[in-house]
Amino acid sequence: MNKKSALNFNLFTIRFIFSLFSLFLLFPISLSHAAQYVGDDFDKLLEEANRKGYVRLLITLDDTITVDEIKTNHEALRVAMAAKAQTVLADLGQNVLPTGYWNNGYGQMGAYVNESGIHALVASDNAIAFIRDVTHTYRIKAADSDGSVEAIESAIITNGAADVNIFLNVEVDGYDIDSTGNTVYNQSSATSEQIQTSLNHLLSQPYANGINNPVLDENRPVIRANINRSAFYALIESNEVRAIRPVDYTDPRAAQWPQEVLDAAQEQGEADILISLRGGEFFSPKTGYMSPAAIQAQADAHRRIFDDIFTRIGAPTSSENEKAYLDLGIVQVRLPNSAVTRLYELADARILNVELNKPAAQTTLTNSTVLLNLAPYWAAGITAAGQYMVIIDSGIRKNHAFFTTSGVSRVAHEACFGTNTTSGGVTYSSICPNQDGAGDSPFDWPGAGEPFSNLTACNTLAALGIHNCSHGTHVGGIAAGRQTSLITPSNLQGVGPDAFLVAAQVFSYNTTNPNATAFGGDILAALNAVYINTAPGTLNPFVANLSLGGTLYPSTATCLTGLNTVVNNLTSRGVPVIASTGNEYDKSQIAWPACTANVIKVSSVLNDSTGTTVSDFANIATQANFTGPILLAPGGGSSTYVRSSTRTTTTSTEAWEGTSMAAPHVAGVYAGIKAADPTGPTVAAVTAYIVSTGSIPVTVNLPGVGNETFRRVRLP
Repeated sequence: MNKKSALNFNLFTIRFIFSLFSLFLLFPISLSHAAQYVGDDFDKLLEEANRKGYVRLLITLDDTITVDEIKTNHEALRVAMAAKAQTVLADLGQNVLPTGYWNNGYGQMGAYVNESGIHALVASDNAIAFIRDVTHTYRIKAADSDGSVEAIESAIITNGAADVNIFLNVEVDGYDIDSTGNTVYNQSSATSEQIQTSLNHLLSQPYANGINNPVLDENRPVIRANINRSAFYALIESNEVRAIRPVDYTDPRAAQWPQEVLDAAQEQGEADILISLRGGEFFSPKTGYMSPAAIQAQADAHRRIFDDIFTRIGAPTSSENEKAYLDLGIVQVRLPNSAVTRLYELADARILNVELNKPAAQTTLTNSTVLLNLAPYWAAGITAAGQYMVIIDSGIRKNHAFFTTSGVSRVAHEACFGTNTTSGGVTYSSICPNQDGAGDSPFDWPGAGEPFSNLTACNTLAALGIHNCSHGTHVGGIAAGRQTSLITPSNLQGVGPDAFLVAAQVFSYNTTNPNATAFGGDILAALNAVYINTAPGTLNPFVANLSLGGTLYPSTATCLTGLNTVVNNLTSRGVPVIASTGNEYDKSQIAWPACTANVIKVSSVLNDSTGTTVSDFANIATQANFTGPILLAPGGGSSTYVRSSTRTTTTSTEAWEGTSMAAPHVAGVYAGIKAADPTGPTVAAVTAYIVSTGSIPVTVNLPGVGNETFRRVRLP
């Protein structure tokens, strides 16, 4: 999988042309044109609109807005785009729903449009282009992991309305989830007042006429009502709503009790496992929309569940070997064989998933910033300043010249998560300094985020094509390396050269029979470390990059679910999670964790003069099978490479290829746009800009599918 080249190409040579149209942002020229559908399935879109009644579209209002203009003309842009959106809504007339509309202020809007509206949009002179709204799932604030949102939409399509329970996003005094999975609330007069206030607010909204026969539950923060389509699309994006489910809805997800956990426990006498809870009817993984008190109540309920389960199976209720992510209802714990056996015999209804903590991912290594048109942005000061790019990888050499400014490293934080275990006959050891019982270092422990220091082992691993201890340093350089005369070539620069870096080392090693891997539990721990450094809302200056890949999956539906909760949580806090699709030459599947719902998936194109050919090694698959966009960025291949920093010396660089190299390009672009918008943009807002104005179309021929259009990142 590892491919490198010693070719000393200057791959970051600056060649660019300024976009003249961007000069006319505040002085638009009216040109007569029809909006273009830039997807590949227009007939299918029309059929779906006819069958469902409405489809959600992402509509481009202006494709000339630059990131510099987002930064310098932010308020004026929002006003101008709001006015422009009104002209499009006027063109659509009665063929657009009054709810579910959004406008990011960067030149994109979204709306639910019927079949006649699609035809009206095609004839509109006020819109430039439209596609299916790939940002839709990022906008849903109601808990939706259990399929309840889809179930309501299906009922409304069939019947025109649905009977639902609306769970209000209020602070309760506490609640418990009994052994059958039922939620039991402790409700005070203060809670009742909150519930009534929330109900009154909902019923004062313009869509309230679509909430019929509302009845407030006496014992739960729940409104039972019959709702129509407009009310439904408004409620799932409302801050007032924790969840919304059909009346008498039962979570259809089957609990996962894999045999490999029992086998591992019997073979080794113990098993290191991750246990995920269903969470009950009031649970939400989207804590970005919850108050601190509500998050704490959720965590407390989960702690009591785990204490109950562990007591019943004869395991300690807490230990130094436990990693508890109680806000999200996840615990990683090492249990003896007897306790694992009793856990499976108990089969507690509150458990959704049990997973073996095992090797889950390897590094996906196999003129790039020119293809992204970054030079004018750097010149304008768009350098991702103030953002933190979290590189979850093999560590970063923080004293490398690429990461130092005036002698100070921009690797602002570091962490290490490792595992000491035997898996598949291979014994792995954590390399984390001052490690705890779980194999992890304290956050920001000196040297925690550095690459493995055993150079002999690293060189052997590289020669075997297993792993290169420079991988994280190389990825970090693409994301945020800064030009310096100390490095050859001297004009080498990463995408966001003023961003801070967070080095999260997640690899564990065997040095006797050299091997290296990242365990699933350590990747989860690294992402959770990002979460605990955020606050509710979207003013969180983080972007997470995972240039790692494991098992291939043909769809999000079949993808491992362990990370879903964590990714949804970070997304709700404005933190995009970017992952590479892998390098197995597969054109119908992509690797875990990229396959996970709402991860930004990145495949690779050649790093040549056009960047419009998918790398032969790059995994890519039809976008319809995955939740979250599949973007393209330079990763090399066919004698093209991406040069960046390595761990060898403080000035060393090498030219590599792989989807690992593509992902940090996209992470850097997300960081740059987030830095330009002072309001703390949502993942949906930034993604809408990137898949519209911030990218160009690339046609890819997929086996069994035919030609499909993907978006390759390139700023205007």
